[in-house]
Amino acid sequence: MTESIEQSDSNLSLTENAYLRFATIGFMYFSQGLPLGLFGVALPTFFAEIGFTKSEIATYLAIIGLPWAFKFFAGPLMDYVSFLIYGHRRPWVVIAQAGLLLTFTMSGFIAGFGDPNIVVLAGCGFVLNLFSSTQDVAVDGLAISVLKESERSKATALMFGSQKIGNLAGAVGGGLFLNSLGVSGACIAAAFTTLCLLMLPLLVKERSVEKRFPWSTGGQIAPEVLALKVDKFLPMLVDLFKKLVAPLSLFFILAFFCDSVAGGMLASYLPSFTVQDLGWDDNAYNAWYSTVNLLAAGIGLLLSPCFDLFGQRKCLVVIGALTVLGMIVFVAAPGLQSNWGWQAFIFAFFLSQHLFGVLLISACMQLVSPAVAASQFAIYMSIANLSSTIGTTLIAIWGDTWTFETIVMVAAVFVLASPVLFWLTHLGIGPQRDQALAST
Repeated sequence: MTESIEQSDSNLSLTENAYLRFATIGFMYFSQGLPLGLFGVALPTFFAEIGFTKSEIATYLAIIGLPWAFKFFAGPLMDYVSFLIYGHRRPWVVIAQAGLLLTFTMSGFIAGFGDPNIVVLAGCGFVLNLFSSTQDVAVDGLAISVLKESERSKATALMFGSQKIGNLAGAVGGGLFLNSLGVSGACIAAAFTTLCLLMLPLLVKERSVEKRFPWSTGGQIAPEVLALKVDKFLPMLVDLFKKLVAPLSLFFILAFFCDSVAGGMLASYLPSFTVQDLGWDDNAYNAWYSTVNLLAAGIGLLLSPCFDLFGQRKCLVVIGALTVLGMIVFVAAPGLQSNWGWQAFIFAFFLSQHLFGVLLISACMQLVSPAVAASQFAIYMSIANLSSTIGTTLIAIWGDTWTFETIVMVAAVFVLASPVLFWLTHLGIGPQRDQALAST
């Protein structure tokens, strides 16, 4: 009987069950995509349809995106505050997922009173993304902790794809619920989905020796987890700061900044522009945006061998040049600005944004120092999120006064600057050179 229980615990531990590892990581990334799709895509187009201005919608998007810009605070907090008897990262995943559940539920109740209030929903979206970004850091840490080296490439592709599918579910499914049941119904549906997903990290263990619940009998801290505990916090922060302000790192930060500002500008401008200026139905934009994201995820996966073969550096320059050329041609040729032309433009721009992200993040993995990898990686990602928020802020300020031609051209300048700055890092040249750079 005892052997049977131990065998069952082993089967439900992430380190001893590969299928469970991938399922847990994939479903948690799907869960991150839900608030991004519902509050970041479906609600903005819904707001545009009921009469809110571009500046109001961009301000809303800037507010709800802020937690992603400051998620770097979560990494050191998780390193320092731990509940190791329940696992290295699992407790934080459960806490963040439970926070998503409670916030979706409260948002549903709050939205049930009166007409949709963009200020109140911005507050709800802010709290949702606070938990979602915390869950992102926790799941990244969980993946590093339980994945084998040979599984990391597959897991990275799964993470990208799962979040895109979650984004699609939040955008398209959320859009349908918004039109049929209102904001309250959409939030309650998201809460139910989040509750189902919470069961996975709640029931599994990272390692079979650990406790599952506070009331579970037995349990101990795994030796390999105990070795990861941070005892001296300040020296770690000093080392991290030195890595971040190195010239190589600063050029990389600027490259990531420029790319993310461009993405933030058009991601916040296009939902209201397509509905109010082009006459699209809000569900039409949600469906096309989600389809584009799914196609981009698949194309990125197919092109990944080419990125390895030619290096991120050359690929970024080629993609950047083609993107800027396409933006200039589209603005200069009014005949291209038909309904299908706008669909093609949205597809091409967000595809290039996805490919830029894949290339920059893979280069980031080469850049981080093993000693402070988790915190350093989280900070780079936070800078990208903050830069995207800066892009939405530009639209919040000038979205109602600038023409779309001006907005596209300003975004094109940032797109062009990104590969130029990345070239100065000397990252992404080739495997041998990258290994040498990473070791310095």
